[in-house]
Amino acid sequence: MLEESPSIVHDVSVAAAVGRRTLPQRLCAAFTRSLGAQRAALSFLPRMEHWRLLHATDEPALRGEATQFTLGDGPSVSAALRMRPVHVPDMRRAACRAGSPLSDGLADVRQVLALPMYVQRTPVGVICLYYTGRTEVTDAHIAEGRRAAGLALDALLRWRALHGSDECDCPVWTTDTRAARWERIHRAAGYLAAREHCPVAEALSMLQAAGARDGLSLLDVSDALLQPRDALAHDVPASPGAGRPVPAATRPGAHAALP
Repeated sequence: MLEESPSIVHDVSVAAAVGRRTLPQRLCAAFTRSLGAQRAALSFLPRMEHWRLLHATDEPALRGEATQFTLGDGPSVSAALRMRPVHVPDMRRAACRAGSPLSDGLADVRQVLALPMYVQRTPVGVICLYYTGRTEVTDAHIAEGRRAAGLALDALLRWRALHGSDECDCPVWTTDTRAARWERIHRAAGYLAAREHCPVAEALSMLQAAGARDGLSLLDVSDALLQPRDALAHDVPASPGAGRPVPAATRPGAHAALP
C-alpha cells in the first residue's frame, strides 16, 4: 500500500529541475516511483490531430499506450478527452466498447491510472500509470497525481521549446497507421465542432459519449461521421444549447447519414 502522504509533487518538481533532455524519462520514473506503478507512458498532443509518445518505461507500456490511441478507447484516451483523472481499479472488469481488444494490449495489468495534462479547455497530453501488482490507489494519491501532472505539463512545455523538436530522439507516430487513425478521430471532431459551434475538445467528448452509448470505439464513430452511407443511424449527443443533433453510427457497418 502507498503512503497516505505521497511525494509525487516533490518528485516531479525535482525531475523538472534536473530533467533537461531526459525530462520525459525522469517524469515517468517519478510518477511510477511515487504512485507505486510498475510502468508508465507519457503521451503528448502537440497538435490536436497528432498523437506523440514522448516516453514509455518499457515495451509493454508502449504497446498499452499504442493500443489505446489506436482504438481511440481506454483510460489514457478518456483522461485526455475529459480532462480529468481516470482510475480503473480492476482492468479485468473494465468494459471495452465494440469488443475492442484493449485487454489484449494490457494483458498483465491489474489497474490503470491516467492523469490528464491540459491548458484551459484544451487537451495537451496524458501520463498513464500501469499497475501489474497489488497497490491501493486512494483519492489522495489521485488528487496529488493530478497536481503533479500540472507541474509536469509546465515543465514539458518549457522542455519542448528547447528539446522537443521533431529531430529529438523519441518515438513519434505521425505517419503510420496509429497516427492516421488518431487523425481521423480529430477530423471528425473538427467537423462536429464546426457544426455544433463548440470547442473541439467538447466535440471529442460528444463523439466518445456516442460510442459509449452505442457500444462503438471512438474510431468507429468518427469514421461513420467522415464516411456517411445510407444506413440506420442514431444521433451523436448534441452539446448543451446546440440547435440540432448530429448523426452518428449505431453499430459496426452502420454509417452516419449526413445531409
